[in-house]
This record gives sequence, structure tokens and C-alpha cells, in this order.
Amino acid sequence: MAGIRVSYEALPTRRQCVRQAVKIGGMRVYVDTGFYEDGRVGEIFLAVERTGSELRWVYDEVARSNSKLLQWGAPIEEVIDGWVGSKGSPSGPVQGDKRIKYCSSILDYCGRYLGVYYNNREDLAHIKAQEVM
Repeated sequence: MAGIRVSYEALPTRRQCVRQAVKIGGMRVYVDTGFYEDGRVGEIFLAVERTGSELRWVYDEVARSNSKLLQWGAPIEEVIDGWVGSKGSPSGPVQGDKRIKYCSSILDYCGRYLGVYYNNREDLAHIKAQEVM
């Protein structure tokens, strides 16, 4: 298992973060990614508009759990592969992302987003990088 750390690596207390805002099936979704100083993704937060407190809690916990996996050394590919292809509501066309145009769930979008933008997974993009420029 090359590249897997076996100990916890805390994120810096002051770190870079990127927020991606999209609409999936008319619902606003925010994906926040926090980074280690070397540019690796170390945390993921999901915020979903118009959800009940129980559904919001589920997305919070999914993101928190996967952030902990990353901080304990799991490769980002594990998070990506675990989310891509998941099905749920909302799904459908994605507005606000130049490269990902459709998803089968919020988690599918998040997996594609992490793969395309932070792991060079062109196979997960609907629009290739050279077509966006």
C-alpha cells in the first residue's frame, strides 16, 4: 500500500480553502475543500440548501468522516471511488461547473469534483480541460 500514512496528520490551523458552488436539480450545493501546505486535500465540507436538519446532518457527517479518513492517510482516490456513481436525489444537470455537467447524486458530484480538480481524473469530467480554455 504505497503512499498510505499510518498516523494522524492534523491540518494547519490556518489553511487554504476553496468553495465550489453549484446547483444540482435546482438545489444549491457548496463543496468546501481545505488543504495541507503541500496542496493535498485534507478536509471536505458539504452544505446543501433547503434541506431538513436531519439530511443536513447526514451530509455533514459523511464529509466529516471522509475528512478524517484523509487525515489518517487514506488516499483521496478512496473517497472519490466511494462517492462516484452513488445515486440519490437531487440528481441531473449541474449548473455552475465548467467541466462536470451531470451527476447522479450530490455525492456523485462531489466525487467527480474531487477527482477532476484535485486528482487529474479526466475520465470523470464531461468537458475536457483543453475544451474549457
